[in-house]
Amino acid sequence: MPDRIANIVILVEDVEQQNLLFRFLERCDHSVTYRRCRFERAAKRSGGSGEQFVRNRYPAEVKEHRSRVGKGVSALLAVMVDADRETTQDRASQLSAALEAAGKDCPPKEQYCYRRREEKELIIVLIPKRHVETWIRALLGNQVDEVMDYTRPTPTAKDIKDAAAKLHEWTRRGANQGTTSPASLTASLPEWRKIPS
Repeated sequence: MPDRIANIVILVEDVEQQNLLFRFLERCDHSVTYRRCRFERAAKRSGGSGEQFVRNRYPAEVKEHRSRVGKGVSALLAVMVDADRETTQDRASQLSAALEAAGKDCPPKEQYCYRRREEKELIIVLIPKRHVETWIRALLGNQVDEVMDYTRPTPTAKDIKDAAAKLHEWTRRGANQGTTSPASLTASLPEWRKIPS
């Protein structure tokens, strides 16, 4: 059984992203419950962009995560943001730029909180292309591309649970991802593997 992560924050655009992350964490056996996680999710029908919500919240969540870890608390910050029509690299650069910009406006003694994400940190950044629904469909064994919009029909709770189970299989040591895995999902597997299991 993995070490219990005391503090779990999930920063996402929508409920599908939230549930895929949550169900994956369940598979990793962290005794997660909805009460043990703090979810930061864009308000539905807020008129704003879910991607913009994640990008705007990211620096504050990274700072808080590093503060907790600095006090000896085991913590995980899991971030998911759709690439939409951007590249996954562009979306990752936008998150990094938001973090860097926040560091410029803070006192010098806090600037370390906004440094670039390090490989060893339990700050997981996942960027589905085009949407998380693309990943869910692929994990359920469907052929997908990263251009088509797969947001309709909305995946069911069972679809997401089954997708998380398959994803957990694909992230195990020595496992091969399925033939339906799109490039962004295959590229994300090292991030998923950083979550202790």
